[in-house]
Amino acid sequence: MINFKANEDILPLSEFRSNLAGYITQTRETGRPIIVTQNGRTAGVFVNASTWDEIQEKLDKMEAYEDLLVAEGEADRGEVYTTAEVERIMNAHIAKHVAKQPRKAAV
Repeated sequence: MINFKANEDILPLSEFRSNLAGYITQTRETGRPIIVTQNGRTAGVFVNASTWDEIQEKLDKMEAYEDLLVAEGEADRGEVYTTAEVERIMNAHIAKHVAKQPRKAAV
């Protein structure tokens, strides 16, 4: 879980911009994100590189899990193919694709 301290980690854009190097160091050392505001509203969130990598890895896992849930639902509803059906569909697709290819003239 990502923690932050409201009194230290919420900054107006002008302050963030004026001390960018210091805030990069802060996020690297604390692991906490910085919430940047503009005109009193959240404009962005700045995180260090390792936190970003962790977020991306978690998103990848969540997407894979979602795919598994979809596949499980399809299987539960009987929306599956046998190996023979897949081979038949693929062979028909390949045959259709090959038939559309122009033939090379014999030399």
